[in-house]
Amino acid sequence: MKFKFSYKHFLLEIIAAVAVALLFGYFAKSFEFWFIVILILLLIWHHNNEYSLLQLLNPKAEGKKILTPWDNFSQTVAFSKKKTKKDKIKALRLLSKLNRNIQYLPDGVIICSREGEISWCNNAAQELFSFYWSKKVSKNIFSVIFYPEFKNYFHQSKHQRPLVIITHEKRYVEINISLYDSDSLMIICRDVTQMISLISSRQTFLANMNHELRTPLTVLQGYLEILEFDSQSGELHKKAIEAMREQTLRMANLLQQLNILAKIEGSNNLEHQEVNMSELINSLQKSTALLNENDHHIHFDIEPEIKVWGDENQLQSAVSNLIFNAIKHSGAGSEIQISWKACEKGAKFSVKDNGVGIDEAHLPHLTERFYRVDESRSNATGGSGLGLAIVKHALEQHGTCLNIESEPGQGSEFSFVLKTKH
Repeated sequence: MKFKFSYKHFLLEIIAAVAVALLFGYFAKSFEFWFIVILILLLIWHHNNEYSLLQLLNPKAEGKKILTPWDNFSQTVAFSKKKTKKDKIKALRLLSKLNRNIQYLPDGVIICSREGEISWCNNAAQELFSFYWSKKVSKNIFSVIFYPEFKNYFHQSKHQRPLVIITHEKRYVEINISLYDSDSLMIICRDVTQMISLISSRQTFLANMNHELRTPLTVLQGYLEILEFDSQSGELHKKAIEAMREQTLRMANLLQQLNILAKIEGSNNLEHQEVNMSELINSLQKSTALLNENDHHIHFDIEPEIKVWGDENQLQSAVSNLIFNAIKHSGAGSEIQISWKACEKGAKFSVKDNGVGIDEAHLPHLTERFYRVDESRSNATGGSGLGLAIVKHALEQHGTCLNIESEPGQGSEFSFVLKTKH
């Protein structure tokens, strides 16, 4: 409880008491006598007001109770001390309950010093790393999680991304480290073996599907090309062959994009190297001009010699998908601005158009696999709904994300920021 003391009211009461004491002292007794009497009356009046206020604040208080020394001196101080004590007891009970519940969390929680000395851990952490911890026996985190990659991760100044290690029991464990207090760290461990197994199964399925479908699809494309040049075919046959050829091309493109997506998901930043992004974006100008069938006004504003650390193929897929999406979906005659410039956080790539725009309801879902804003428009332009999913995963591999701003009838802007190589 906070107390506010008003010097103004205090001085006014003292002045009033002095004035009344002077007045009464003029007629009878001395000034000192009346001043002491008035001060005692003021004290009784304040004490009564204090009691009335506390009755309003605490109406459930018992009428008869044993008075403590603080109650005799100041009821407000006594009330504050009792309330503080109740709050402390409540907080301790809450902490005790929280401690019991944390013990049974599925995720392992370890609290240790910056040197690695464990001060607390729950049962899940002990089961995950097969060790026993007791308050009576000191134990270091590096004798529990003794893998070299964890030691390097632990001593990093910042832990922006989690670490995934493979234990000797062939389990995948995700580790997050965060600051617990000024002298301690909190390590949260999670068994992600099942999730990684599912991801691996999905990648294997996509790879097998891509391989199994590509061979018959190539055979179909070959025969369709032969039939297309058959002069004896009627008009209906030619129309059917053209439709089949378009669908096989679309299927081939879909398989190619699924293959790219699977490769990106299975990659890691150990494969990253220096990439001249300025040259990479400029190299796409020719293919951009070939795809410009709807009279778009395309402008490139590329700052030269800006280099980043990354995977060249992934970055090319991200940039080309954003540019080609703008050409395909912005609407005929749109103006498209493609820029790559240095900024405070590194360098920013942006594709901006003044085309049809996208409704706000669709924005959170644009990077989902096979999501399409307009099914009929996507079919007309040959879109598969995988382009922005590829962009999203490629950028995640580079520690950044895709920013999307759009307004119907005003246009859209797709951008991302990469850290530059100094």
